[in-house]
Amino acid sequence: MIIDQWLYSKEELLDTPSISDGITFEQEQLDRTKGCHYLLAVAARLNLPQLVVATATTFFHRFFMRHSMKRFHIYDMAATSLLVAAKVEESTRRIKDFVNACAQKAAKNDKLVLDENSKDFVRWKETMLFNEVILLETLCFDLTVEHPHSYLQHMETKLDVSGSMLRKAWMLLYQCSGAPLCLLYEPNLIAGAALLLASYMSSESLEEEWWEAVHLDGPAIHEVASDMLGYYTDHYIKKSATTAAVVPSTSAASSPFPHSPHPQSPQAQSPLQATHLPQHSSLTNNPPS
Repeated sequence: MIIDQWLYSKEELLDTPSISDGITFEQEQLDRTKGCHYLLAVAARLNLPQLVVATATTFFHRFFMRHSMKRFHIYDMAATSLLVAAKVEESTRRIKDFVNACAQKAAKNDKLVLDENSKDFVRWKETMLFNEVILLETLCFDLTVEHPHSYLQHMETKLDVSGSMLRKAWMLLYQCSGAPLCLLYEPNLIAGAALLLASYMSSESLEEEWWEAVHLDGPAIHEVASDMLGYYTDHYIKKSATTAAVVPSTSAASSPFPHSPHPQSPQAQSPLQATHLPQHSSLTNNPPS
């Protein structure tokens, strides 16, 4: 795997295909979050392991560095990313179950079941299978993903990290999957940032300059942690404190993550969005329950 081709600068995130098509930077970041939250909800419905979720969100973020959201609907590609990731990580589910889970979460109705011979079912299935080929080609069949989670496990042993702190770091990775961290930073730095934040959020502490013991750069970890904390604050802490949408942040100009909602930019019309189908727009960008 050549990881360098999937690492970008923050400036490059300002010049994606979607932005070239007229979608604002803020809207693109918000839609990345929406797509990933939809993906997480479907994965939870299918009881897929977190490794599949992490791989799928990585595929999703990488895909939209090479394609525009005006051409490919974010929920279609989120579903396709999850389908491919389940195969890659050898955690496949029946296509029938996949289609129904996608339809249920789009309609916010877990009791919805589509008949396999219905037009709705066929449209969901054919859209995912068609997009699967496009996703694989876009990723150049580079399907091996190195995750921060494996580095966290190494740090647990090396630094004698407590189970509670490790679980908090693991949850931070899950909750921040909608942020394009995997496009900006190497997985070992993301793992270090999650551990740093987990130590701040708990009553436990790590030894001074612990990052040197695991061969990481202190300033780099703090930069990643700052981005991660900004995203976590906007999408979880502020959301839990108000029923309004994302609270505006004064750091919007410097951070590569969404801070305030913008008017919906024109996007690709999903083949799934017929009038008799569950509408993707019914799904909010709240964390999946």
